[in-house]
Parts: sequence; C-alpha cells; structure tokens
Amino acid sequence: MGRGYLAPRLITNFAVKIRCLEEERFLPAWSVNLSETGACLRLKRPMEVNQPVVLQIRLTEQTAPMGMTGRIAWVRQDRINQAYYCGLGFTDPDPEHLMQIKDYVELGGEALLEFLSEFPLFREFSREDCQSLLKIVTLRELEKKEILYVEGTRDVDLQGLFIVQSGLLSIFKGYVPRPERQLAVVSPGQIFGETTLINDQPHSASIMAVNDSRLIQISKMGFQLMRKQQPALALDIMEVVARTLAARLGHTTKKLFSPVRF
Repeated sequence: MGRGYLAPRLITNFAVKIRCLEEERFLPAWSVNLSETGACLRLKRPMEVNQPVVLQIRLTEQTAPMGMTGRIAWVRQDRINQAYYCGLGFTDPDPEHLMQIKDYVELGGEALLEFLSEFPLFREFSREDCQSLLKIVTLRELEKKEILYVEGTRDVDLQGLFIVQSGLLSIFKGYVPRPERQLAVVSPGQIFGETTLINDQPHSASIMAVNDSRLIQISKMGFQLMRKQQPALALDIMEVVARTLAARLGHTTKKLFSPVRF
C-alpha cells in the first residue's frame, strides 16, 4: 500500500472485524497486512483519518479473538472494486497480543522464504539472497472477479513482477464489464508484470482474478531501493527477468511463424 511504516510488506490472512469507538456494531473487514505496530484492512465503507477504532482480530481458528484499539492513519479508495483501504496504528496494545502477532508474522515469513527458495526462477539464489528478496516482497490476496489493475493506469503500488501462488487470473484488453479480448490466463507458478520493474509505461492490459487468488509481488519501489543497496542481487533479478522475456518472446515468435501446412 505504500505505507510500510505501519505494517510490513508481508500480507497475512487473518480474520478481523472493526468498529468506530463510539459505535456498538462491528463491521466486516478483510485483512491485508499486519505487524506489531498496526494493520492494513480492506473495507466496504470509508473511515476518517485519526478516527479511533476497536478491532477484533483472530489469527487462526485455534486462537481466541483479540480485542485491540487503534487509530486510522490513512485511507485510500479503490474505485475499481468499490472498496476502501485503511492503515491503522495500534494504541496501548496488550504485550501478550503483540507477542502472538509477532510469532504469527514470523511464521508466515518463514513459509514465504521457503516458497521463494524453491521457486524455479530463484532456485539458484542463496538463502541469504532470498531473505533479502523477502524484504521487497508483497503478498496480495484477490477475491473472485476482483480487479488487480486496469489497462492504461500507472499505480506505483501495483508495479512489479507478480508470481501466481494460487488461483487463476485473466489478462485482457479493455475494461470490465465488457473486455475486448482475453490475452492469457495465468495459473500457479506463472509470472506477469515483469516489464514494469524496468519501465514507467502504463499497464498494457487489465488483470482480473478468475477465482480467489494469492499473488507474490516483487515491488518496483523495493527493487529500485535494492539497486542502490544491493546492486549485485538486483542484477541477478534483472537476468531472471531477461530470461523470462526471452522465453516468452520465443514462444510468441514460434506461434506467429510456425510452418503452414497445405
């Protein structure tokens, strides 16, 4: 979301409800990310910046809900999906709750590190390289028919290389609800968006989740920072991107210029 001081880039799928401090009824919310200092949530209605809120957070089915208080730090509207994202910081949290959150986030980080280490594109990377890569990774969970981004837009938060961890996504020209032409369907283990790591052009197509999907994003902002701090590792990532583009171009060329049989 571009506000890393409130929560880490690692997104964790926890159950959460939220209400304004002066209200009694909890509203449904969807988890985006979580840390010991705060959280980012997706809502169906807006909140006001600096508004005090009460949360019910349940990390897993085996743990009891945790009651926490916080204050809204920022709000961003998602016009495409008719939703709102908000970042909040916890106020006077229970130390025991913070310890549970810390353990939960660290466990998710270890699972993601294993995934990156075993993913074919990064299989030659050392574990230390994958740990550095983890610092610029964002996990994104999309609901069925949710739009990731729209053709012609240039949202810096949504620029970068995406790996499909689960689910299916449609890449198409045009706009919902009447797309002009489907270009491809990407499935688990496939990647897309890699060219936005190296250029500032608007998105050339729209992306929509065919079903509930989970994506791993190497963010452009994080990659630019890595180029300054760890140029050798950034160069290795560029080589991965170049190989991917070359393979994709070769596949396209083969389809376009395959022999004609009479």
